[in-house]
Amino acid sequence: MEMTGNSFKFGLDIIDHVIVEALRQALENVMPDIMIDNNLQERNGYGQFRWNAIIAQLREKCQHLGWLDLGICKRGAWKTPVLFHSASRNLFTLMTEGTFVEVQRRKEKGKHYLCGGASYNHNLQPQMEQMQMDLPPVERTAEKWVAESREQLASAVHLDVGEINGHILVLFDVHDDKLLSVRAVRVTSDLAISTEEEDWSKYIRMPYEATQTVVPQQNDDDEGESLVELL
Repeated sequence: MEMTGNSFKFGLDIIDHVIVEALRQALENVMPDIMIDNNLQERNGYGQFRWNAIIAQLREKCQHLGWLDLGICKRGAWKTPVLFHSASRNLFTLMTEGTFVEVQRRKEKGKHYLCGGASYNHNLQPQMEQMQMDLPPVERTAEKWVAESREQLASAVHLDVGEINGHILVLFDVHDDKLLSVRAVRVTSDLAISTEEEDWSKYIRMPYEATQTVVPQQNDDDEGESLVELL
């Protein structure tokens, strides 16, 4: 991690490109092709179903690159993709911007898996505008849920809690099947965005080369995504 002027960088080499390209392929190519090939006009459940395409693209690119491990964290009926970068020992999860704002403002957000991810982060300073939002805190009564989420995220990538140094949330915005923005952030225990934020939007449609190969309608857009909490 490094600071250049006012710009924070996680220093993840090509990892940022790969995650952005997986999102772009899933959202802009795979999902529209499914709609066209099957003559589908309605978008019922579209926001929920597209996560299957995102997971597939992440799996394909992780296997090709070899620097990321992909696991699946089961949250009730929902399956959340979890990435682990062994070099930095960071977990990554993904979420739309709209869903993140919704989860931030929940009174019982401690049950959401994101609080488990945030518990891996330490010594963070929230951004000034986040402090002004007066977000509800995570209640002490939610500690058992946070601990369970923490364990589940580690288990998804076959690790112990102590082997993980931090959690990075990848937030993205999509409209009309176009990926508009992507950013990587660390969040505090109350889910405020910290000063550790990097804009990855510049990698949308930017080509990259992997140097290592491993062989082995709008109401529906965020539908179902917020269900990833312990029930």
